[in-house]
Amino acid sequence: MRSEVRIAYMLPLALALGFAVTADAHHSTAEFDYTKQVTIKGVVKEVQWTNPHSYIQLLMDGEGGEKIQWSVEIGSPSLNVNMGWRKNSVKVGDVVTMNLSPARNGKPYGTLRVLTFADGQTLEGVAARITGLPPGPPPAPKEP
Repeated sequence: MRSEVRIAYMLPLALALGFAVTADAHHSTAEFDYTKQVTIKGVVKEVQWTNPHSYIQLLMDGEGGEKIQWSVEIGSPSLNVNMGWRKNSVKVGDVVTMNLSPARNGKPYGTLRVLTFADGQTLEGVAARITGLPPGPPPAPKEP
C-alpha cells in the first residue's frame, strides 16, 4: 500500500516537471520590438535552416566601410514552408533587402517581416503575420 501512495504523490510531481521543462524549451519573442521597423540591405552570408528557428546572416555596409553582420530570425522550417519558403529560397551571395522588427537591446538582430530580392520578388516572414504587415516592398533602407 505504501508504494501505491508514493506513486500517487510522485506522478503529479513528475508530470509537472515534464511540463515545466517543455515550457522552458521554447523561448519568448518578447526580445523583439514589434512596434518598430528597420530596413536593412546587404549580402547573404549564411542561411541556417534549423529547428526551432531558422536564421539568415546578412552583411551590410556600415559607416567607414566596415561590415555589420545582422542575424535575422525567419521562423521554423515547417512554418517557413507553409508560408511559401523552400530551403534554397535564399542563397549565400544573394543581395536582399529585409524589413524586420529589431531586437529591443539595439544589437543587429531582428525577426523578419518581409525579404525583398533585387528583382522585386518577396518572401513574407513570421513577424508579418504577428504584426499584420502585408507582404510587399519594404520601406527604403536606412542609410548608415
